[in-house]
Amino acid sequence: MLSAMPIVEIRGGLPLGMYLGLSRWEALFVSVLGNIAIIFPLLWVLTRIEKVLAMNKYVRRVYDRMVRKAEGKRESFRRFGKYALFLFVAIPLPTTGAWTACVAARLFKIPDREAFVIITLGVIASGLLVMAKVVTITGLAM
Repeated sequence: MLSAMPIVEIRGGLPLGMYLGLSRWEALFVSVLGNIAIIFPLLWVLTRIEKVLAMNKYVRRVYDRMVRKAEGKRESFRRFGKYALFLFVAIPLPTTGAWTACVAARLFKIPDREAFVIITLGVIASGLLVMAKVVTITGLAM
C-alpha cells in the first residue's frame, strides 16, 4: 500500500517490507506491484481531468500555458523522451516516481500503453537501486 502512495512510492515501501521481515526479493516484488498498480488508473484519471480543464474557461489559460511550455520541449523530449521518462522514474529521488511520470506522460502525449511500459521499467530499476542501497546501508540481506 505504501508503494502506491505519491511521494513515498517504492522508496518507502521496499525498505519497510524488508524491515518487516520480507526477503529482499519478496519486498521488491510486492513494492513494484504496489507502485505500478496505480499507473493505469492515474493515467485514465489524468486524461479525464485534462479534458475538463481544457473546457473550463478560467482554468484554460493556465492549462494552455502548461501545454505550451510542454510543447516547447516536445522536440527534445521526442528525441530522448522515452529514455528521459525512464531515467526520471528509475533514479529514486523525491518526486521522481510513477505519479509524477504519469503527469509528464500526459503532458507530452505519450500513449497510455507506452507510458505504462516505460514507467514500469523505471519502477523496477528504481526498486533495484533502492534494494541495493538498503542492503548496503542496513545489512538487511535476507
